[in-house]
Amino acid sequence: MKQPSVARKVPRGFPLIVLGLVVCTLGLIVCGFHGCSGGSSAPPPLTSTTPTSTTPTAVTAPAFALVALGNRRYLQDQKGVPFPILGRTAWFITSLSETDYKMFIDDTAAKGYNAIEFHVVNHDARGNNEPFGGNGALPFSKRLDGAAWTGSLSYGNINNEAPDFSLPNEAYWQHVDALLAYAESKGMLCFLFPAYAGNGGGAEGWMAEMTANGVSKMTAYGAFIATRYKNRGNIVWMLGGDYDRFTGAGELVVEQALLAGMQSIGGQASRHFSAEWSSESIYTDQADATLRAAGTLQGAYSFRGNVNTYARNGYGGFDSDGTTPHAVLPTFLLEEPYDEEGSDGNSANPFFATQPVRRFQWWGWFSGIGGYISGNGYVWPFNPGWQAHLNTPGAQDMARLNAFVRSIAWYNLVPSGLGVGPLVVGKTSPSSPDYVAAAATPDGTLLVAYVPPAYLGPTITIDMTAMNGPTRARWFDPTTAAYTDAGVFLPPLGTQVLFTLPPVSHGDKFTDWVLLLEKQ
Repeated sequence: MKQPSVARKVPRGFPLIVLGLVVCTLGLIVCGFHGCSGGSSAPPPLTSTTPTSTTPTAVTAPAFALVALGNRRYLQDQKGVPFPILGRTAWFITSLSETDYKMFIDDTAAKGYNAIEFHVVNHDARGNNEPFGGNGALPFSKRLDGAAWTGSLSYGNINNEAPDFSLPNEAYWQHVDALLAYAESKGMLCFLFPAYAGNGGGAEGWMAEMTANGVSKMTAYGAFIATRYKNRGNIVWMLGGDYDRFTGAGELVVEQALLAGMQSIGGQASRHFSAEWSSESIYTDQADATLRAAGTLQGAYSFRGNVNTYARNGYGGFDSDGTTPHAVLPTFLLEEPYDEEGSDGNSANPFFATQPVRRFQWWGWFSGIGGYISGNGYVWPFNPGWQAHLNTPGAQDMARLNAFVRSIAWYNLVPSGLGVGPLVVGKTSPSSPDYVAAAATPDGTLLVAYVPPAYLGPTITIDMTAMNGPTRARWFDPTTAAYTDAGVFLPPLGTQVLFTLPPVSHGDKFTDWVLLLEKQ
């Protein structure tokens, strides 16, 4: 969820300086240990293939529930098929009618997404019709004092007037039942917040009401929701909600109580837990041992767009403090600056949500491997007019990214410097806007690198010792899905090869590219 913007000086990267290398021309190139030689003194023309469709072809629905086996770096379904988290935020989806939520989910699936993220009960004035469901029902039937709850979120005495979390309203939850069932029928994993805490524990979430309810009622609510959906395999239970400190009186114990209630129910199809703590964090940065121990998925969150740093923290062996070790968990980009939340849209995040926002998802994927969740500032609240923003250039960029992910053996990739490589010679800091994020498979069959718009080029240098055998190189255009040949390399590959970026900008005037190296 979007927190208030805070200005920050964004570090500037510097152009890479590569010494003692010979530029390899495009085309058929034979590289030795001491350099490269080509058949001509000038590069041949760039050759593009036909772009792939913006809308990916139909994907076989996964067999939920998902598990993390083997190296625990990614999820897979019950048939052993790797499952990349390709997510879209849908924070207020429970406020939509059946017709509207089906339309949204259909559009989401058509673009190749396989996950949505939302709070199951809504408490944020920025969104649609809080706290009512799309069928007009309220999630809880009574106030704490026993009177009927009218849906008011303004209180004279919150300890009397807040909704009683232990008294769910059946009509509301039937609406949620149908939504979750439809999502599963479309292959959607649901990152579901039972009670989104809210930024700072304030009015964007339920923390004040949770505290008023107390431990016993929050435990009962956790048990209720886990029991109701114990057979639903397409759920990841989400803790926190733009909040991680729980320093107010009674806050930590009610968050723990919610978790305890959910964990008390045996036989659940899915027992995955993750969280959105405060920005600039990963799941295991949580200080409370009880909450920390519950996590099975490592979400990386950076409102400021420092996604490489936090995704790499999640994939690496230590928390963001650099000293506290954590277990290996599938790592994914949980949140980053959203599409149309910069000056081109609603200015909710004007300093960091600058276009093209696709760079955050490409970075986050290559730095964490497990996947990503993206969002749009006009879509997630589902206020009137949201449908007009479903097919923005940013949404089309995600459709192309989703198709690209599925076109390669992404699940075997390892981020540069975290088990392979370093892959990019002379690269800058992960926090720099010109950082080239790269990943490769340990067996030397695949290498990918994302060159962001801020990279000054015109070349990048790859350590080709990461490849094992004849290698085909291509540039992928993230705005059209067209491939451009960049050469075929025969053993011995040498140690460093300089690749020249295509000398053209995209239709949106940006110059980011993806380099794809595949063993032939």
